[in-house]
Amino acid sequence: MAISPLSLIRGIKYTSIDFGHSSIKYLNTRVKNNKFKLLASGRREIPTGTINDGKVVDTHLLTKIIEDIFNEKNMEPGVLMLTPASGQEFIRNIKMPKMPREELKEALIWEVQDFLDLEAEKIALDYIISNEKEDQYELLVTGISKDVLNGYLEIFETNMLKVKVFNLEDMALISLLAKKKKLENPSLILDVGASSSKILIAAKNKLFLSREVDTSGNNFSSLFLNEENNQEEAEIEKKKFKFFPDQAGEENLDLMLSDINTAETLQKKVKDLADEIIFEVNRSLEYHNERNSENAVDDIYLTGGGLLLNGLVDYFKEEIDNEIFVIDPLKEFQIKEKTNQINNHFLATAAGTIMSEVMHNES
Repeated sequence: MAISPLSLIRGIKYTSIDFGHSSIKYLNTRVKNNKFKLLASGRREIPTGTINDGKVVDTHLLTKIIEDIFNEKNMEPGVLMLTPASGQEFIRNIKMPKMPREELKEALIWEVQDFLDLEAEKIALDYIISNEKEDQYELLVTGISKDVLNGYLEIFETNMLKVKVFNLEDMALISLLAKKKKLENPSLILDVGASSSKILIAAKNKLFLSREVDTSGNNFSSLFLNEENNQEEAEIEKKKFKFFPDQAGEENLDLMLSDINTAETLQKKVKDLADEIIFEVNRSLEYHNERNSENAVDDIYLTGGGLLLNGLVDYFKEEIDNEIFVIDPLKEFQIKEKTNQINNHFLATAAGTIMSEVMHNES
């Protein structure tokens, strides 16, 4: 990216838009001399079905929301970047024979064509060379359908905005931790999102495992829904709730099958959902460590809006053997005291996308 003399003086503005199936998160910052100044951040909820399995469904609504975000915050986009909702992306470690770089990308497109079940000309692809041997490249390859990509780009083009960088959630989270020197050894990243939870095992420039599990923030929220409140009120009740796993009583089948939530049954239902996530984390650790004994996972990093459930992080730390850290995505950012910002748990992907681009420009 060409850098103007004025940008060298004032710094470069970056805007990262992170699309999810339940909300849009955004982060606007200025970067100068590797210092990040937060200018604006926020989150806008979107109706279920607006984005389905990573594909844009309601272009008109999303176009209006993006217009409102930029107008309300009076944001100048600068380097505008987006991350699509998960569901349609391709991320793999691939080994390829040594060849000229100008031929490598075309060869990779043919290599991933079968995985995506798309014609070669309909694949948008990028790669990182994680290791270069005498006769072989080891690559971290990312891809997505150009039709899916264009569905997101249309939202911005209608608003006269030009997207300059397109990133994927997995790569954003890896970049965020790599910038903080947290991925020198393989680590597990757990992102407890609204509609699903993502489990990654990665080291710098290397992805060992990426999978999604169904148990998520919405499952916890549904426990607080009843005939007397709506989804918004259920979210408020969830925020007031405090998870005490030792108060989860023995399973009473009659009560568990009824719509009656006593203090004990609610604690039990929350514990059951938390245990489902823990089971999937341990399953992923076992799978990875058996196959990569020389690169066993050390630490676990947590992020995602689902962590807002009081007591959930403490329970994870009690039940999982590995050392656990909560990601602070804005730790490197200068933030004014009066800045109105959303909870940091929502911003890991948006912050990671900015970190990724800054690291790329530095290299």
